[in-house]
Amino acid sequence: MSTTSHGQTGALVDTSVMPTLHTFHRREFRLAGGVVRGVTAGDLRRAAVVADHVEFLTRHLHHHHTIEDELMWPKLLERVPDELAPIVHLMESQHERVDGLIQRIGGLLPTFRSSAGAEVRDQVADLLDELHVHLIEHLDAEEQRLLPIAARTMKQAEWDAMGDAGRASTPRKELALTFGMYQYEGDPAVIAEMLAPAPLPVRVLVPRLARRAFRKYAERIHGTPTP
Repeated sequence: MSTTSHGQTGALVDTSVMPTLHTFHRREFRLAGGVVRGVTAGDLRRAAVVADHVEFLTRHLHHHHTIEDELMWPKLLERVPDELAPIVHLMESQHERVDGLIQRIGGLLPTFRSSAGAEVRDQVADLLDELHVHLIEHLDAEEQRLLPIAARTMKQAEWDAMGDAGRASTPRKELALTFGMYQYEGDPAVIAEMLAPAPLPVRVLVPRLARRAFRKYAERIHGTPTP
């Protein structure tokens, strides 16, 4: 059975931006547990820096998943054949599991920030490690099983709306850093495509600002500009 959406003429939607965004999540959540464990018990200054970092990561991931929940899953469930619907439901269940871990981590961060205690530090680190395991399982399944369906089923304007929503949910002060997170290990061709609609000065300036923002941030969090 065809999974082409009504209104499509056989052209596939380019979904290559999604794996590039996922490189950010894969890298930073892989490293996050170790970053938290590196906080010396009682070091309130470092605990605050690391708590801010974890909050940034989990907030970004939550917004990313919320956009998919609201703008992608409903459209796919309306349009894909019945035998493909279980894949979408799998994505939804994985989002719920990841979101549950994000909420548990968020509940511990205030105590970690205010006390820098060893026990709460280790609890946060363990939850981040667990989150990373489930997140990798989800991202792999999404890229391998769902994105091909989305490419055949969604309209380009619908796909582009998810990118617009992602930019709208990112605080202005975090735009350069967030783009730097994507750019660091992202596919250069995809990064260029993301910038393509912008005027030439923006296409030249943004990668430089983003690279600088990422390096400065990585030095502060990971102790190296190349984590």
